[in-house]
This record gives sequence, structure tokens and C-alpha cells, in this order.
Amino acid sequence: MGLIKRLWRGEVDLARTFWVFGFTVGVLFRGAGLLLAVLAEKNIGFAAVLLSFGVFLIVYQVFISVAVWRSADRYQGYRGWAFLAKAMVVLGVVQLIAGLVGI
Repeated sequence: MGLIKRLWRGEVDLARTFWVFGFTVGVLFRGAGLLLAVLAEKNIGFAAVLLSFGVFLIVYQVFISVAVWRSADRYQGYRGWAFLAKAMVVLGVVQLIAGLVGI
């Protein structure tokens, strides 16, 4: 639980927050979501699991967006990296909203 609190507060370094929890974990979760979607097409029982997982993905996206943003605020290195991390957060949120409204 300590890591989750540190991530939320932006206390984990930017590179780790962005690349490990934002990028790598995000890709793995999305891959799992695609697998569940394929299984839900073949078995209606997976539809509830897919819906629950979709809600989890939204919550995770919001959580990690806040974590990356706050970590970028604390970043002490080259400010360009912090700017790019925040730009990716904005793009990720736009993508999430577009996906929710069906654009």
C-alpha cells in the first residue's frame, strides 16, 4: 500500500512512474482487456468480467495520470522530460474520453 500512496503523491521518480507504471503496466492491462474482449465474444459469462475490467482500467488511467503529473511536478532534471510526460498524460486523458464517448 505504501507504493500506491507514494505514486499518488508523486513521490516516485518520474522515469519509474511513467515507464513502469504508466507505459509497461498500461500496455499489459490493455492486452489483458483485449484478451477478455475476445473471450467475451465467445462466452457471454465473460461480459461481466470485461465490464468490471473496463471500469478498473478507467480508474487505473485516472490514478496513473495523476501520479505521472505529480511526479513531473517534482522532477528536478531537464524540464523537457516533465513537459513531455504531462503532454502524454493529456493525450491519454483525451484518448480515454474519446473512447468513452465513442469517437
